[in-house]
Amino acid sequence: MFKKITTLNLCTSLVVSWVKRTLATFPRPPRVAVVGAGPAGLYVCAGVLRRMPECYIDIYESNMVPYGLARYGIAPDHPEMKNCMEHFDRMFTENQDRLKLFCNVYIGQDIKFDELCSDYDAVVLAYGARRQRRLKIPGIDAMNVFSGGDFVFWYNGMSGIKTPLLNCKEAVIIGNGNVALDCSRVILSSGTDRLLGTDIPAPVMDTLSRSQIRHVTIIGRRGLLDVSFTIKELREQITLPNCSFSVEIESSDLLAVKEAQQTLSRPKKRITELILNNDRVMKPGSDRLCQLLFRRTPTKVVTDDHGLVKALQVTHSLSGIKEDLPCGLLLYCIGFENVALDGVPVNRNGEIKMLDAVRVATEEEILVYAAGWCVHTPRGIIAHTQMNASNVADRLRSDLQKYGLKTALIMGSHQRLISRKVKYLTWNDWKKIDEEEKRLGVVYGKKREKLLNFENIISSKE
Repeated sequence: MFKKITTLNLCTSLVVSWVKRTLATFPRPPRVAVVGAGPAGLYVCAGVLRRMPECYIDIYESNMVPYGLARYGIAPDHPEMKNCMEHFDRMFTENQDRLKLFCNVYIGQDIKFDELCSDYDAVVLAYGARRQRRLKIPGIDAMNVFSGGDFVFWYNGMSGIKTPLLNCKEAVIIGNGNVALDCSRVILSSGTDRLLGTDIPAPVMDTLSRSQIRHVTIIGRRGLLDVSFTIKELREQITLPNCSFSVEIESSDLLAVKEAQQTLSRPKKRITELILNNDRVMKPGSDRLCQLLFRRTPTKVVTDDHGLVKALQVTHSLSGIKEDLPCGLLLYCIGFENVALDGVPVNRNGEIKMLDAVRVATEEEILVYAAGWCVHTPRGIIAHTQMNASNVADRLRSDLQKYGLKTALIMGSHQRLISRKVKYLTWNDWKKIDEEEKRLGVVYGKKREKLLNFENIISSKE
């Protein structure tokens, strides 16, 4: 027992000594800027604060509220996926003297990138994949055609997103990933009790409740083995109450599945088996249907005389046969593209130029890092984001120890915002919004009622 206590005391002493030695290498507390208040940026903040508890961190967010896709990208019927926001709330509360939030600030416009680099010892870019990949086919600009991202932002209450028309019978969704399933599930749950109690804003819920869409067709360019669904989301769609489910599978795809059966990864094998075992689930009394079609390549959006989408023309990739899939709503869920902010070094593709997995290709003494979707392929698994954020925090601390802090006294970019009269929102402003949404949530019988605009908060600061 004594040996265990002695060992524990020794380990504790070594840890304390290491922390003191680490902090002693800096003549003053480091000052770091993080661009993006979504999960990637905030997990980096958590990692930096653990490694350098004396560090000051300023977070800049272009949206008027924090939390990025945790607030605006997760399906409303998956509230457990939003629990990270409670963790971030605690982090802000426990580190209010070190952690500052500036929302409604555009880096590259309100503050130039080179200004940010000069105002801080290190900068972390974590602003996500800002541009949604566009489907380049004739007619894509027709009325009631949306990217999957915009549709998700709409039902999650992001301001500035056009309201879709749901007064049609059929919708077509392009894409074989979880975003397509999320959109389908929300559409086919509209007007039922399933979405009650979620944080879908009341005006959005009112639009959904009047939806006439009863048939959703999800199409993919490739075959059954190429789907990117995860089993939880697919099973939710198959078991959705009062909604039938069907799949059209080519004989060649069935043969491919049979031949690859022994070499498939376990997740891919489970997905494939789930689809094959539920290729026709007709529920008695159901008036709704989700249908999966494979091997369809979109070629043209067909419109009516008023410019409203009425069908999607597709070509079967094996037979070459063209067909029109009727729809009054068309969504394309084909992912996001990485975009570099003005002033950030770029490669030939216009993406952030990197030295390695975490370090941006700036001059050696200018420490800039990138985390999350703004530099890496967008992924929906939070564990990847956490691991990447941890690597960034490790490297940032290591580089600060290696290169040292700026010799000039730096105070961050806050004064630039004031002198330029930028109407930014702080953590205290967000807490006012948060408290009001929770208060309204009690009125509506749910956890929170999201506000769709924050002009009153901004005007109260003037």
